[in-house]
Amino acid sequence: MNVPDTTRRTVLVYEPVAEAGKNQDALAPRLPTLDGKVIALLDNTKDLVDVLLGEVKILLHKDFPGAEFRHFRKESVSGAAPELLEQVATCDAVVTAVGD
Repeated sequence: MNVPDTTRRTVLVYEPVAEAGKNQDALAPRLPTLDGKVIALLDNTKDLVDVLLGEVKILLHKDFPGAEFRHFRKESVSGAAPELLEQVATCDAVVTAVGD
C-alpha cells in the first residue's frame, strides 16, 4: 500500500517581468544597403542556431548578392571572448540568434 507524502514543499514561482527602464539606448543606424558589406553571423552555440543562421544567410544573399558573410561561434551561450568580439566588430552588420 502506498502512503501519500504529506511533507509540505515550497515551490518558488518567478514572474519574468521587469520594470520599464528609464533610459533607452539609441538603436544603431541602419545601413542603406547590405550590398558590398560584411555581415557577421554569430552562433551562440544553442541547438539549431546554425540552421537558423543558414536560412537567414540564404534570404539575405538573395536580396543582397554583393554581401560577404563571416561565420563566428561563441565558446558558450554566456558571453563571448574579447578576441571574438573584436573580430565581429570588424564587420558592418551582425546577425545573431538563439536556437533550441
